[in-house]
Amino acid sequence: MVKKRWSKVWIGVISFLLPLSSFLVLSCGNKPSEEEVAKAEQLIEAAHKAKDYQQLMKLADDFEAKGSLTPAKAYYWRGYASDRTNRRRMAEFYYNTALKAAADEDLDIYAKTASHLANLMALRGDYENGLKLATPVVQKLEEQHRDTTSDYVNLLIYIGCCQAGLGTSGAATADGFEKAYVKHLDNVKKNRTDEAYKSAFAGLINIAFACNFTEQYREALKWNGHLSEMLSEYEQRPGVNPDYVDKQQARYNLYQAQALEGLGKTDEAAKAFDAFLATDYAKTPEGRIKANDYLFAAKRWGEAADNYQSLTALLGDSEDSYSLDNIQSLVLKKYQANLRAGRRDSAIVVSMQLCDSLDGAFQRAKEIDAAEQAVIVSRVEELGDQQVAAERQNQMQRIGIIGLLFLLIVGYMLYRRHNHHQLIKAHEELQEDLGTIETVATERSRNETEQRFAAAIQQRLSHAPLPQRKDLDIYISQTPGTMPGGSFYDTLLRDDTLLFCIGSAAAQGIDAATAAAMAWAQFRTAAAFGQAPEQIVNAISDAIADGQNIPVRLFVGQLDLTTGQLRYCNAGNNTPLLTDKEISLLPIDDSAPASSQPSMVYTAQETTIAPGKLLFLYTDGIAEATDVDGKTLGDKLFRGMALQAVKLNAQPKPFYDNILKAIDNFTGGIPQTDDLTLMVVARK
Repeated sequence: MVKKRWSKVWIGVISFLLPLSSFLVLSCGNKPSEEEVAKAEQLIEAAHKAKDYQQLMKLADDFEAKGSLTPAKAYYWRGYASDRTNRRRMAEFYYNTALKAAADEDLDIYAKTASHLANLMALRGDYENGLKLATPVVQKLEEQHRDTTSDYVNLLIYIGCCQAGLGTSGAATADGFEKAYVKHLDNVKKNRTDEAYKSAFAGLINIAFACNFTEQYREALKWNGHLSEMLSEYEQRPGVNPDYVDKQQARYNLYQAQALEGLGKTDEAAKAFDAFLATDYAKTPEGRIKANDYLFAAKRWGEAADNYQSLTALLGDSEDSYSLDNIQSLVLKKYQANLRAGRRDSAIVVSMQLCDSLDGAFQRAKEIDAAEQAVIVSRVEELGDQQVAAERQNQMQRIGIIGLLFLLIVGYMLYRRHNHHQLIKAHEELQEDLGTIETVATERSRNETEQRFAAAIQQRLSHAPLPQRKDLDIYISQTPGTMPGGSFYDTLLRDDTLLFCIGSAAAQGIDAATAAAMAWAQFRTAAAFGQAPEQIVNAISDAIADGQNIPVRLFVGQLDLTTGQLRYCNAGNNTPLLTDKEISLLPIDDSAPASSQPSMVYTAQETTIAPGKLLFLYTDGIAEATDVDGKTLGDKLFRGMALQAVKLNAQPKPFYDNILKAIDNFTGGIPQTDDLTLMVVARK
């Protein structure tokens, strides 16, 4: 009787365990076969080689949905397709997502993604973030002994370019370039393939260009010399493409002319430029436009103006197709060349073309931004849903495993003759706890996802290197909060005039990051065309109203560095301070609203900043900072800190260091919810 009773118990336990184990197997999902994965890779590579970027994007979506392409690879190819079609904003979003997914899974995709993303940052002048991205990736590749790939070598070059862009000349920059060059030489010696040579040429061209761009002309000549040596060796190979060799030779001559002109060796530079003109590439529309890099440096305005006649062949007949980047980098220079060449009639014609193309360019930029933003938001929501679904699947698996263990424990307890009612009660309590864990985990996952993407959007705000002038001191600090994305700043130097802005969005998370990005982009566009502070503020207000309609508190200033005249417009930002031996508030019109408002017409105010005086600006995140006891700093106490910092040392750099130290002492180093952003501007 005893044996029968226990056999029935175990039969019941086993009958429950079998379907549960089947559930666990099925919950792991069906992995694609090796043949399916290989086919997906082949089709992706075929679209890549055919440069069919629309098909590449579609394949990435389809194969990721089927599971034959990992999320890291799918987002890498989406980023690559977006990059090649000049959708840089989407490209950076996809690359950042791929980078996070590949960090611990796929080192090859991790390196490729980091290389492309670092290149984008270097091209747009975001050197600081480019260094922050590329340096740890290079270290990781070295630790994993994966330092022979082209992506690793490219990352070394981008690190050097970013260091050069930040003014970090000397050993640090040279070391990165030298290591990359040695790797290229080793690759060429081992393989002797066209791919190895062309990879080396691309690397040397990037280095020489970066050195010329940052006015390190002697270094440019050195690396250009290495380019010439390798090109001479490559020309001896059978079956080389003469057009490719001609183009590389033209680049060498042009970079040589730029570097020599920068060193004041005018005659030698002219001879190098004549050698460039003798190439077939120099006669193409692209070559003629590239030639103007030297002609502008040599002040040969007439020739530069003639070359810009090829602009139509390069960009197309329709001015409606011009982008803001084309207008800024090419059409404006065409106007400048004609004006300085004394061709005023031509300059007037170009200025009319410029005005005609601007409206369309602004509208297209706005439409592209809106389309890209919609895609990014959709992808963010998709990622959030995927994370929630994955978390739920993991939780179901954990529940199943826990259930399996629980039943084993039940069987063991039955075997030990424990009370049946106690087991039921324990089971009910466990289920209740699991439900609580699932709810908490889901909420935490959503919050963390929003914070990550808000930080990613804010990080993409491009801050050019701070202006460097003997008569100007400028220092800026931005510390992201635990809910980042709301604050922004930027500077732009045009001749003797400094344009600058600082501000924050009246929101948190992704909404704040989007509004801040729109305000920053509008400032960059308006400032590039020399608009006054009040015009910039009005433009930002209208752009925000058309977009997120989230109020933005900001201050825009325009400082003449020769006279000290400051023209400024404040839209609700904390009142800036003027400091000398004491501090005072910058006069602000009290009738202005507390933040940017659509249809509100803003006016400017003016004052004079004497040499030695500091203009000190900060966002509301600093005034709202709290200490370990929850006490708020506030404007009044913060102005007291500023006064104390002035009394310690009124010079710009010591004042800046002391005010940062005072803020840190107050907060005790605890993380703040809002971003802490401040700016110090002074005429020497």
